[in-house]
Formats: sequence, structure tokens, C-alpha cells
Amino acid sequence: MLKEKTSVHFVNTQGDGSRVMLVPTFILFYWRKILISFVALFVAFGLLLGFFIYQKTSEHYQEELARANFIKRQIDLQQLRKSFRSIDETIDKINLYMKKRGLQATPLENVGMADQFKIRNINDVTEDYDFQLDKALETIADIPIGIPHRGRITSQFGNRNNPFSGTGSERHAGIDFKGNTGEPVSVTAQGKISFAGVKGGYGNCIIVDHGFHLKTLYGHLSRILVRAGQTVVVGQKIGEIGSTGRSTGPHLHYEIHQNGQRIDPENYLKFN
Repeated sequence: MLKEKTSVHFVNTQGDGSRVMLVPTFILFYWRKILISFVALFVAFGLLLGFFIYQKTSEHYQEELARANFIKRQIDLQQLRKSFRSIDETIDKINLYMKKRGLQATPLENVGMADQFKIRNINDVTEDYDFQLDKALETIADIPIGIPHRGRITSQFGNRNNPFSGTGSERHAGIDFKGNTGEPVSVTAQGKISFAGVKGGYGNCIIVDHGFHLKTLYGHLSRILVRAGQTVVVGQKIGEIGSTGRSTGPHLHYEIHQNGQRIDPENYLKFN
């Protein structure tokens, strides 16, 4: 059928030439049917492609919906809200702790876990809490909380009887922890060593700058294990108990300085 061909003459109206093309006669007689068939085939292909895309999209949606329903069945939403509220309360306590000690509160915002909480956004909520608590941890690590030595407190901050003359009183700028020579002394917050050496009546002494206008001082040491300019982390051993300087026996003298003023370290011994 395609062997029979018809000559089609293409004539230039300007009269400067013409062109002859051989076209199968079948196409000339049935061109409408051929065009309709081609269009129908194109439309069918488009519908098939659309159905395939819809099916894949629908499958993904069904998988997401099934996953959300599975998580929902596994989680007690009331308990989850209670847990997040507890975290919010802890964040509030951290800020209260800072304010009570004259420090700027950590820049934290309660995520809240309001009633609008939806199971599908749980990942966003938990990531936000992780970020907030990381900031809190970073701030708390700079605050001298806790004790530098596990010994009994033998002398408080403030006025006390003079331990050297036995008469009269004197101003005690820190607190003393009883100990034996060589026992460890740990730094109570991360920071940078601003002084490490002999300092008058303190004997062998270490001063650590923690930022927030806070410094800690550790006196009467038998050994100094850090150097000026060194960065230290919470709980790191920085020296050993001794009786150097103005001392009546082995112990640790511990001070906290805020804005250049000596304050009572007992306010920082516990997180409350």
C-alpha cells in the first residue's frame, strides 16, 4: 500500500522554482484518520503517565499516613505533653537560678507543647528542644556550680574567729574544705586559667575566668597542674590540696568573684 506514491508539487508563487516530493498515496487519502490516531495515541500515553505519577504519589502519601498512625499508636500524647512541660519547668528553674545569683538569664524560650501540638510535627518540636537545652548546657557549664573538693567545710564565708591568734575576728573571703595533702582539687566550671602561681597569703594559687564576670580562686595548693592561658573543663583536676601560704594546715581555700567582688560560694554549691 505504501509502494503507491503520488507526486506532490510545491510551487513558489514568486516563480523562481518548484519542488517535487513523492508521498505515499495512502497518506494523502487517509491523513485525517492517521492524524486522529496519532492524537489518540498521544493522549493515551499522557493519561498512562499521569496515572503512573498519581499512583506513586498516592503510595508515598499512604506510607506517610501509615507511619504517622503507627507513631500515634505508640505514643501517649498526654504523657508526651507532660514530659515537655517538665522540660519547660526545668528551663524556668535554670533562668531563676541565674537571676537569683545576679546573672543574666540564659536566652531560652519555652517551646510550650501547646494544645495545637500535632503528632506529625514531633520531630520539629524535639529538635527545637534539643537546640534550647544545648544552649542551656553551654551556659551552665560556665557557671561554677558544686564543690571543688569532697571534704568537710571547716570555715564559712564572712567574719570568723582569727585562727592564727585565737583572739579577735577577721574577714574570710571564701570557704575552706578540709583535706589531706595531695588530694585532688577540681575546677567547678569551664573557663580559662588567668593565674597560676604563688599569690601572697594564698600560697600556690589558681584563678579561673569563667566569663559572665565570674572567677574562682583555689588557694594553699601543694601542686599546680595547669598554666596561665590554659582552657579547662568542668570537673578537671587542676591542683592538689596543700598548706602553702597563710595556712594552719592542709585544706583548700575556695573563692568566687563576681564583677570583681568576693561573694559567698555557698550560694553556688547547689543547683537550687
